Amino acid sequence: MEAAMQKYPAMEGFAPAILSVYQKNKEKFWAAVLAPFLSSQFSVASWMSHLSVDIRLISAFKGLEKDARKLQQEFGRPLGLDISGWESNRLQYFKDAYPVFAFLAVWMDEQGLDDLLNDFGMILQAGVFAVAGYGILDENVDSDDPSPVQVLTAQALISEYETRALKIFGVTRVNLDVLHKMRSLFLEAEIREKAMRWKGSPYSLDHPEQLGAKGANAVSPFMLCLERLGRAERIDDYWQVFLFFGAAIQMIDDWKDLEKDLAAGHYSFVTLGRENLLDENDPATVAQILRNDQDLVNSTYEQSKQMIHRAKEILERLDDTILQKLVEVTEARVERFFQKEML
Repeated sequence: MEAAMQKYPAMEGFAPAILSVYQKNKEKFWAAVLAPFLSSQFSVASWMSHLSVDIRLISAFKGLEKDARKLQQEFGRPLGLDISGWESNRLQYFKDAYPVFAFLAVWMDEQGLDDLLNDFGMILQAGVFAVAGYGILDENVDSDDPSPVQVLTAQALISEYETRALKIFGVTRVNLDVLHKMRSLFLEAEIREKAMRWKGSPYSLDHPEQLGAKGANAVSPFMLCLERLGRAERIDDYWQVFLFFGAAIQMIDDWKDLEKDLAAGHYSFVTLGRENLLDENDPATVAQILRNDQDLVNSTYEQSKQMIHRAKEILERLDDTILQKLVEVTEARVERFFQKEML
């Protein structure tokens, strides 16, 4: 453990810093940690108004980026690759996961999982492999000119993540099922999407929660803890929560990426039933037509709110107040986006 601390100091110091600030002033802690959720994109600058909370909190998040790059470079070195420099390996994905890691640390502390908190640096290291692997794979399968080397490397990164996760949380039937479902949700979503490229949307109005499938790797540690807590029977409920609030966030991304997705032949949930508009219009024109369709905007807004509401209902039944906070701030993000940019 001492060698690991010297190697990745920010990752090892992350959970202690988070919990120290959380216990000191919970209200200010939430304001600082949740700021990225309420921003269209994470930036350290968005946190400057929260410096009064504790400078160690800011430092902990900033240091994660450096450790993540180092970890990826060390993984790629035997292969003669610098994964950290690949354009397909967007570190923004890792930054987007920062608040989830903060929630995870607080959630583990509230659940009394002290042994796992002691290994939180290792959990973060495993998370780097998951975020990088799935991100690189996603970028390549979306590309018209995918790199075989990068696709294979992505598989190696995902394999490394799953091996590390099982070493941390335990090799059990329940945990194997969690990792299998995490991988299957992502792959099935990608297969549906790519099979329908230039044809139509792979989604249906009855199941908007399918939008949340590709972010499963970021939240799987919560499910991997449940067997340790004697609550394995709740895993399906937690999956539903994460799919619902993940889908609400993805709905925002679908609107933001609308023109780019249309140009690449990817039809999202917001283009469902309107694919024929591309027959006579360019992607930019179609994107503008859809953004001007207030019935469409309102329906996606209402669906997002309904998914948030269903997630909150499940968490109230489970009496999970920490994750209720996560869903509430996702709700605030949805409201801010639609009210400010769409309605």
